[in-house]
Amino acid sequence: MEEIIEKKTVKGNPNPSKKMSVNEQITVARFYGRLVISFFAFGIFLYVVHMMLTAETEMAQSSRDLMNILIGSFISVISGIATFYFNGDSDLMEDKSQPQHPNPQPTHKNDTSVTP
Repeated sequence: MEEIIEKKTVKGNPNPSKKMSVNEQITVARFYGRLVISFFAFGIFLYVVHMMLTAETEMAQSSRDLMNILIGSFISVISGIATFYFNGDSDLMEDKSQPQHPNPQPTHKNDTSVTP
């Protein structure tokens, strides 16, 4: 039994890569930007907590109050970071390839309302 196999030569890349849409580019750029900001925020938070816990001398009362305020503000920053990662983006550009159809308003021909 004989089998014939045909081969086709294609110039260039036979599987061209797909280009990302504008929304995908925005999403990727925002993700990496916010990821870097998140690492900086967590790094600063961990540094402050580390310095507070490993201090050899006891802090003055005014410094302790400022550190508590600083830690409290970082907790809200970390909460915002967590909100970003667990909620989706809703402010993306609208896709121009999909036509938008406005919702038609129903018209009533037999309007029986009385206007004074």
